[in-house]
Amino acid sequence: MRISHFLPALSFSLCSLGPLVTLAQINTPLSSPCRSDFDGDGHVDMADMLLMLTDFGETCDWGGADSGEWPLIQFSELHYNPASSQGSDAQYEFLELHNPGPSAVDLSGWSVSEGLAFDFPDSTWIAPGGFLVLTTAPLTYQGLGYPVLDWGTGGLNNSGELLALRAPDGAVVESVEFSDSGDWDTAPDGQGPSLERLHLDMDAHLPEAWSASIGHGGTPGATNSLWLD
Repeated sequence: MRISHFLPALSFSLCSLGPLVTLAQINTPLSSPCRSDFDGDGHVDMADMLLMLTDFGETCDWGGADSGEWPLIQFSELHYNPASSQGSDAQYEFLELHNPGPSAVDLSGWSVSEGLAFDFPDSTWIAPGGFLVLTTAPLTYQGLGYPVLDWGTGGLNNSGELLALRAPDGAVVESVEFSDSGDWDTAPDGQGPSLERLHLDMDAHLPEAWSASIGHGGTPGATNSLWLD
């Protein structure tokens, strides 16, 4: 079947929609289960395909922060409900960020939002291939060879929640909505292990991208125990 047969109908559809926005102008809900739900209506349909076609053929060169784009920093580990044998949440809870790129990244002006509210202080750097730990108990993790920041009040929800990492302009660089039910590994919920990222190239919202760490307490500031990338 030749695709040219569909071009007249497609052209009509594009015109009938009126002025089109581009994918860069679409803010899909952070917790959307559909990666191709570009217009955020809960369905992957013709409207999403037309939005994709507005950007078809563009060259996607990496321009860095000067062009309004931001380097990728990823959620790599969540220790949201430490076992009682390790200690209280207030003493051992943490989340870890990872820089998979070849250059150090300045996180000045970045923030973590949704479940937590934290603004990175000026001159906060994460090394290439390195890790950074955010915690409610910096004294527990400081002095072990990796940067540690105190997120202040509050903590990670023991049943799961949405977390978003935002660049200085508010753009969401990465987000994850973890859980202690459904297809998510339940061992990190009070049984000792942390919740570790298995696949950095998979959507962070997918349960199969995560697994319980091998050891109790996880691997803060270090390569995950079951890293598969």
